[in-house]
Amino acid sequence: MKIYEKIFRIQCEVENLIKDELNKFQKYQYFNEHQVLTKLKPLLEKYSILIISSDENETLEYNKEEKEYLVKYLKRFKIVNIESNTSKDLNSEELILNFWAVGSNQDLAKAKGSAETYAMKYFLSKFFLIPVADQLDPDSK
Repeated sequence: MKIYEKIFRIQCEVENLIKDELNKFQKYQYFNEHQVLTKLKPLLEKYSILIISSDENETLEYNKEEKEYLVKYLKRFKIVNIESNTSKDLNSEELILNFWAVGSNQDLAKAKGSAETYAMKYFLSKFFLIPVADQLDPDSK
């Protein structure tokens, strides 16, 4: 099976994400990175798709504005069809996708962590077209 067909099948089979986490300070519900990975990992294994993420360090920018650091850098995802990557086939099927990660916090390391978490969860949920529902939505379950 080709990589695009596998991605399509994952998009068709992946289950909804539920906004069941609560931000107590700003009073909104959200889904977390763990939920995205829990939904995707069994399907990635089923269809032999490997995802490798990396940071493009030469694009890393950070600024301190008043009390917070703002971090911005380019993330790279390599999505590989493992079944096409054999010793006989040196031209494995893969996609390379870039996207920006942006985060802010009073602590520089936490700003970078925030950028990473948001970029990963939103890229994966959007790339695999995972529907998102609120916990109060009767159709979410």
